[in-house]
Amino acid sequence: MSGATGASAGASAGDASGAHPGRFAGKVCLIVGASQGMGRVTALAAARAGARVIVAARREDALAEVVREIRAAGGEAVAHVVDARDAASVERLVAFVRERYGRLDLAFNNVGKQQGRAPLHEIPLERWREAVGVNLDATFYCMKYEIPLMLASGGGSIVNNSSKAGLRGLPAMADYSAVKFGVIGLTHVAALDYARQGIRVNVIAPGMIRTEAAVGFEAQHPELVAKFRESGVSGRFGTMEEIAGVVLWLFGPESGYVNGTVIPVDGGDTAA
Repeated sequence: MSGATGASAGASAGDASGAHPGRFAGKVCLIVGASQGMGRVTALAAARAGARVIVAARREDALAEVVREIRAAGGEAVAHVVDARDAASVERLVAFVRERYGRLDLAFNNVGKQQGRAPLHEIPLERWREAVGVNLDATFYCMKYEIPLMLASGGGSIVNNSSKAGLRGLPAMADYSAVKFGVIGLTHVAALDYARQGIRVNVIAPGMIRTEAAVGFEAQHPELVAKFRESGVSGRFGTMEEIAGVVLWLFGPESGYVNGTVIPVDGGDTAA
């Protein structure tokens, strides 16, 4: 969920996320899941920091709008349609990056989706399989094809997106919690596998973030959202700009000794 939606969120992303101009000049940055939400705002912030950004997702029209926003602000961006649940589609995406830029330095795998709440025995098998595909399979496919290009580029930084549900079990969310735990496990192993080859792999675990979708949900269920907000340690939801700031920090040299780490971005909820 982001404190601003649409163009207003993009306009504020550079400053609010700590994206210093030129910080990532010459770096090639892939954002998977960039058509909206945390991925979109992170793409805007990375471009403001000088990165050459590839935005990827399933919605071609939404990606085109993100590219227009980035270019209007003086940044460099191209779009590529991808279904991260499909290994061949992800392979084609990374082949596009290789052909266009010849390297990959930074990647934010912003993949995943929560599909509702239900006790474990009531979760349909189709929903379980979709949860595994869109969260766990997609993260694995992204890293499987990104890492060889990063190795050829001399190293890089990958940030995966889990959830506070991947740090502690949440009632009626067995499918989502299980796959987000899995994303953290994948991240740990990837960090160990490539630490001596110049690739760092970390993972964020967001709590309630005010994305565009969350703003819409709040409009439909204001009392429920108010209850969620009040029950949190901080008494508010996080913003997409705050997520972008953490991702860009993990991309940069300031976090050079941070590897295989889970960073909760949840206002302190998992500390309670």
